[in-house]
Amino acid sequence: MVSQNIEDYLENIFLFIRENKRPIKTTELAKLMNVQPAAVTSMAKKLHGDGLIDYQPYIGINLKESGEKIAKETIRKHRIIECFLTEILGLDLEFAQEEACKIEHAVSDKTIEKLYEFIDRPEKCPHGYKINLK
Repeated sequence: MVSQNIEDYLENIFLFIRENKRPIKTTELAKLMNVQPAAVTSMAKKLHGDGLIDYQPYIGINLKESGEKIAKETIRKHRIIECFLTEILGLDLEFAQEEACKIEHAVSDKTIEKLYEFIDRPEKCPHGYKINLK
């Protein structure tokens, strides 16, 4: 099982690369995650050693297939939870987003699939992004 911290790193790396079409530099990731660059460098070395990312100092960070898979699963969970919190429970989007960030790391795959079925398998989250990433 991957820690919440690792999921957060992979999620942020994935979203940055998808949006910017290039590797993310450690300083950019540090700013995004509001942590010190040294902490990002340390985590990048760990994730590289675990086979989740490709880290090249001064060039940046890219996800390996295994890291991308974890990032996509985490983002999908987040978006399903946001749908449930806003559409079923009627919570405002900002609060739902904060809550989804907390819950996404604790909920099992089995539970998330049942939740997805319960909310009639929406294609997009409240932000308009696709739930099932390719």
